[in-house]
Amino acid sequence: MLTQEQIDFFHDNGFLIMRQLFRGEELRLLREAAEETARLGKAREGEHHLYANVNGEQIYWRSEHMWRRGDIFLAATVNPELLENIGQIIGEPFRPYNDSLVVKVPERGAPVFWHQDPPFNLPEWSEPYPAPNFTTDIYLDESDPDNGCVYAIPGHHMVGHVDLTGKTEEELFEKYGAVPVVMQPGDVLFHAVSTPHGSRANRSGRERKVFYIHYMSPRVKDAFYPTWKKFDEVPELEQFAAARERLGFGRPEASGTIELTDKGIRFTGSPASSPDLWAKKIAAMPRAEIEAKRKLLMR
Repeated sequence: MLTQEQIDFFHDNGFLIMRQLFRGEELRLLREAAEETARLGKAREGEHHLYANVNGEQIYWRSEHMWRRGDIFLAATVNPELLENIGQIIGEPFRPYNDSLVVKVPERGAPVFWHQDPPFNLPEWSEPYPAPNFTTDIYLDESDPDNGCVYAIPGHHMVGHVDLTGKTEEELFEKYGAVPVVMQPGDVLFHAVSTPHGSRANRSGRERKVFYIHYMSPRVKDAFYPTWKKFDEVPELEQFAAARERLGFGRPEASGTIELTDKGIRFTGSPASSPDLWAKKIAAMPRAEIEAKRKLLMR
């Protein structure tokens, strides 16, 4: 469970690292299943694999629909410690919405150019939204500057669209306070979709695999992605919990702080954030600070 200090760090910076949240047999099974998915993707076998153009060559970089590829992906999605941490930050019921496996293959893994995730990549999404929206990134390999780790610019996640134009990729890595997010297998990263981030190419001999899950409260889903698939088009919460039971990990409710309800997953412990915390923080931020951060003039 997160401490209040960790919760505050996320709200202040727009990202948070949780060390060794996945471990033991659960981590072993996740890594094994992800390795098999990546093998199929690189061999161009099966469906829902994506490829990036790297110097004219199509290089494997992503697989979608991981929940269809085995119980371990369903089970990890409702890891009770993970759900506790998400609930502490969101402060209201939430659901898993989509998932993917992102891979940077050795020596040829493509860079990810600096951006904010949709919809904040669009200039018309200029205003911040008064509730957290973040991805959950479960690291299955070590990730560091040598194999293309993520860099994030802290503290720019509550100002809406940030103008990254007119700056080179290298300037964004070096001149605007970006920090490398160095991770080990089993570590988990939360990063707000509005946090500016990017990563260099993987020029090392080491692969980097990350299992991504996007959890949201219903109001965030409706505000950000109204045309995307509905919650009832992803597995039912009971399907996730049943997969966890089948693998011998027990149901998430056994933690005593997690409830699976018809409104979503609910965290019942403490400490937890108020659902209107971001609204209050945004309202208290001077307009001059908002405008300066939108132009990367302020750290």
